Amino acid sequence: MNKTMERSDLLHPRCVALLTELFGLMRQMHARRAAYSSWYGELNGRPGVWEHVNRGADYEPWPGNPDEQRVPWFLLWEIVWLVVNTPMDRGSRVLDMGGAGSLFSCFLASRGHDVHAIDLREDLCREAERTAGVMGWRLSAKQMDMTDMAFPEEHFDHVFSVCVFEHLPVSGRVRCNDQVARVLRPGGTASYTFDYANPQAFGRLDTPEDVRRQLVGPSKLRLRGDGVFRDTGRRYLASPQCFGFGRFTRSAARLHALVTGSVDRRRVLCGTTTYTIGALFLERSAGAPASVRLGGAEAERDGEPDRGMGV
Repeated sequence: MNKTMERSDLLHPRCVALLTELFGLMRQMHARRAAYSSWYGELNGRPGVWEHVNRGADYEPWPGNPDEQRVPWFLLWEIVWLVVNTPMDRGSRVLDMGGAGSLFSCFLASRGHDVHAIDLREDLCREAERTAGVMGWRLSAKQMDMTDMAFPEEHFDHVFSVCVFEHLPVSGRVRCNDQVARVLRPGGTASYTFDYANPQAFGRLDTPEDVRRQLVGPSKLRLRGDGVFRDTGRRYLASPQCFGFGRFTRSAARLHALVTGSVDRRRVLCGTTTYTIGALFLERSAGAPASVRLGGAEAERDGEPDRGMGV
């Protein structure tokens, strides 16, 4: 489960079932004019050239996707992979860091979870609350820094983040994971996706050791599964900074990236500027019974557990 993405992951039967459910939600939200943000975190407008270039030269749409323009299959993978590999009871109290207004937080809310989303952007928080009202969900959004969270200790059953960590400096990643360990209840989980081997200068998550050092170690949480993060070797996305139409403009773009240092110079010189997305699943060691830890919150839960399948 702790690995970089492969398109074939979405063909797993449990993932196929979740995709069908997700596509149904997207159509329902469109019909009710309830908004969710694009994979670039925008609420309005069609994707620009930059976004299309970022998808890579060999990008293929996913069959049946009702919003291919704003939700490429990479984001489908992130949403489905996190849900299918995270065991959640219905009604769990969930934190989505940096996901206000996102399709992921909407999907969790639609499945009956008590979702709390935080984001630096006020407009996304405002739209998330409006969407929750339209859809009748338990979803709240607050403007907050994920490296300095104003939540009580052991407040959440599950913590998530979808492709946000790569936008923090390494020191911010460390501080955030320290915060996650504080707000996560014993027995709870933390599940993330992130850019892996992104050649841009701010990336710096290029090896399994980088993942361990920046995300696993600071959290003091246990890596779920077999305890190993695996790089499958597949690279799907392209760095827009190095794109150009034809040999001349492509060479000019790479030269500009090389001179400015916006992209790792070694990667530019080697011509290896594609990258991918990884997923990480952590767990805090169990402690006292849930009724003690959560103050009886378990009485609000109903239905059968939504168990992760470890696919």
